[in-house]
Formats: sequence, C-alpha cells, structure tokens
Amino acid sequence: MDQRGGTSVTGRKTAAAPGWEAGYRAGWSEGFRLGRCASIVRQTGYEPPAMEVSVLYVQSGLWSYDPLDQGIIAALRRLVRDVHVAVPGDDVAGLAAAVRPDLVLALNSVECLGVGQVDAIRAMGIRTAVWFTDDPYYSNVTGGIAVHYDYVFTLEEACVAFYRERGCSRVHHLPFGANTAYYAPRRANPKYASDICFIGSAFQGRAALFDRIAPYLRGKSVFIAGYWWDRMTNYAMLADQIRLGTWISPEETALYYNSAKIVINLHRAIDDETKQNSLGIAARSVNPRSFEIGACAAFQLTDTREQTAAAFVPDVEVAVYSSPEELIEKAEYYLSRDEERREIALRGFSRTMREHTYPRRVRQLLDAVFA
Repeated sequence: MDQRGGTSVTGRKTAAAPGWEAGYRAGWSEGFRLGRCASIVRQTGYEPPAMEVSVLYVQSGLWSYDPLDQGIIAALRRLVRDVHVAVPGDDVAGLAAAVRPDLVLALNSVECLGVGQVDAIRAMGIRTAVWFTDDPYYSNVTGGIAVHYDYVFTLEEACVAFYRERGCSRVHHLPFGANTAYYAPRRANPKYASDICFIGSAFQGRAALFDRIAPYLRGKSVFIAGYWWDRMTNYAMLADQIRLGTWISPEETALYYNSAKIVINLHRAIDDETKQNSLGIAARSVNPRSFEIGACAAFQLTDTREQTAAAFVPDVEVAVYSSPEELIEKAEYYLSRDEERREIALRGFSRTMREHTYPRRVRQLLDAVFA
C-alpha cells in the first residue's frame, strides 16, 4: 500500500501516514525555492570582459575577513589579466617592484599593510588603493592611513566626506558584497533549522535589544551564536539556544541561514565599545551581512539605516524593523506566513545577484581607478 494513503487492494480508503502531508508540503516548498533560485542565477549571470591590467592584491591577513578576501581575489581573477596575491607580512613593496602591477589594492581593517610599504610603492609610480572594512568604527585610525593611498574605498557612505576633509582626493563609497562561493542557496537541513537565527558578536547595543526580546524568543526555536552573549541580563533565559564564544565558519553560517525561517540582521552602534569613532561619524550604509543573508535566499528581518533602501526595497526584498516591539510584531507575523517569507526572500536573492556580488563590486572599483 502507498504510505501516502489512497485505496488499498481491498478497495477501502486508507488514511495518509502521520505527518506525510506536512512533509510533502515542506519538501515541495523547498524544491520550489531552490528551483526559483537556480532560475534567478541563470538570469543574473555577469560575464564582463577582462581588463588588460595587472593587480597586486594584499589580503587583510585576518581570519574573520577571509570570505571578503577570497571573494575579491576570485573576482579579480575573472576581471583582470594578471593577479598577484600577498599578505601584510610579505615584502609587498619588493613584490611590487618585481612584478610592476598597474594597481596595488589592500583590504584594510585598521593597519593591515604598513603605510611605509604603501609610500614605497607610490614612490615607484604604481597606483595604490585601500578598501576599508570597518568604517566608521575605527575612523580615529583610518583617517591617518587613508592619506597614504591614491584611492580610498569605504563601505560607509558617511565616511566619504571624512576622508576628503583629510586630503584624500579620490574617495568612493563602495559596499562589500556576497561571496557566493560560501553564501548561496542550500537545501534546508533540520540539523540547522530554527524559527529565528542571529549570528554575530554581542556588542552592547545588540545585547540590549536581545534582552528586550528575550521573553518572546524563549517560546521559539532560536539559534544565536557569537562572542559576549553572556553579558545579556536575560542570558539565562536563552542560554540553551546560544552557542557562546564560537566563531561560525562561512560555510556553516550559510547552512543556518538557509535553514532558518527568519534571519535577524542588527547593525553595530557607532559608539560601541571599540571607542575609535570619536567624531561620531554616522553609520548610514548596510553591513556585509545584509548581502550574505540575501545570497542565501534567506528571509531577512533587519534594522533600518538611511541607505537600506538603496540596497533593498524595504518590506519587499527584506523586512525591516525600527524597534524591539516592531521586530517582535513582524517576526510573529511572518513566522505563520511561509509563502510571504519565501517570496520576500527570493526577491532579496534576485536583488543580491543582480547588484551585490563581488564581481560587480570589484568591477566598480576597477572602473573608478582605470576609467
């Protein structure tokens, strides 16, 4: 007899096996989601011609930025004639003298590549560019680094004026993107499933928000991972659903995003505990996590920034909230609306693939330098 139910050999009607219908619907929905994602990938393919230039790329050297480094390197290899890769501890100036690239590009958190090497490279007549990863949180430091480069790229729109005021003449707002080798649609896995997921460190502002919503989250299937979450006043309320003090790899993060019903995005406050933004430069642009969630075709519930609408259409491609109360209201609404969640997530995925991948970002950078 077919375990789905139907008619037995005796001609009598039989009931469906317990849970079969729910499992069938879930399987169909997941197959539909992945099929739509595959179609979107085909429709948004990006294959620009390679530029006849050579680039020496200097990685950050920081393990936490490896997805950014690898995404940029892979994009460069598609977009330029020659790519050379170094790390900050290398004799980068010596390598530049040997290979004579058209551009030396460094990914910088604070001072990954020493400015002495940058000055030596510029003295050879070779273009230099820096792409800052953490603006505006370390602006006390990066303001002094930026003046050593010919071109400055920042993920934070509000920092463009800041660098220009310090004498940098070629400054561009350039967000990071999604490294789709790591962050991509995957089949949902029950091992990684949750109603609500957040992966990231518990900066004070984040801990405060999760303290506010902890009573609501206590009744849900929740996955939270990262450092410092035990600073929450209500930590004990969620402790069994928090993986404390753990860095989740990009590959595993993507599995959690793909398997969650809702992925929360919460940006850092400009006055968080880094205390390296004494001018109080605003944070108006969205974080790289916005694009990584989008690249997984996951449903994103994000706090709003001024530039959110420039990246995604609010409540069309991502859902947005502006207070803990609104977060709870929207989470409760969307948890019971599977199709609405899926459609918003797919629209966010389509926007990410059209605009927010590293080949597109790196091409923007190269056009700014070589146009």
